[in-house]
Amino acid sequence: MTSVLEMGPVTRMPPAGRYGPQANPGITVEMSDPPGLATLAARRGQMAALVAAMRQAFGLDLGDGPQVSRSEGMSAIGAGPGRWFVLCDAPGDMSRRLAPLAAFAAITEQTDGYVAFTLAGPRVDDLLAKGVTIDLHPSAFPPGRAATTNVAHINLTLWREAPDRHVILVGRSHAVGFARFLIASGAEYGLSFVRRG
Repeated sequence: MTSVLEMGPVTRMPPAGRYGPQANPGITVEMSDPPGLATLAARRGQMAALVAAMRQAFGLDLGDGPQVSRSEGMSAIGAGPGRWFVLCDAPGDMSRRLAPLAAFAAITEQTDGYVAFTLAGPRVDDLLAKGVTIDLHPSAFPPGRAATTNVAHINLTLWREAPDRHVILVGRSHAVGFARFLIASGAEYGLSFVRRG
């Protein structure tokens, strides 16, 4: 039998649907556009001031290291020293929304530049183990932990939201390749692929 991924061009997003065993998929992948996304990079010598300003303006503690912080519809995901992705649950101009931080950080609107993949189910870690080069065992990568790494030559940032749930940010230009990786690697467990937005 020919694989579903072999039937279409590699440049086209795979169709939504079930891949592999049809009953009780072990993995659900939901692809969506983030409502609001920006990168935040602390200006030289302004890290402490940025942390204080973020706490005062948004009630959000910027984590020290690769972790996720949440407060009132906003999340900060550590992506490197002094760098974060900031996600908002509601759409809007991220540069304007984060303006109180501009004196302490470079703010870059990224809402249209990334796609979010939410992976859930009992076989998620098995799928990710086929491509992620870091230890994702829950003892090493518990809920709230984040990492910037690559899979199949695609740079991404991922974090664990719950024991069987990860969110992964991928550059929009790599979304097709990453979706194909997920389907090819996860079909043996039964995978449901859903596209939102």
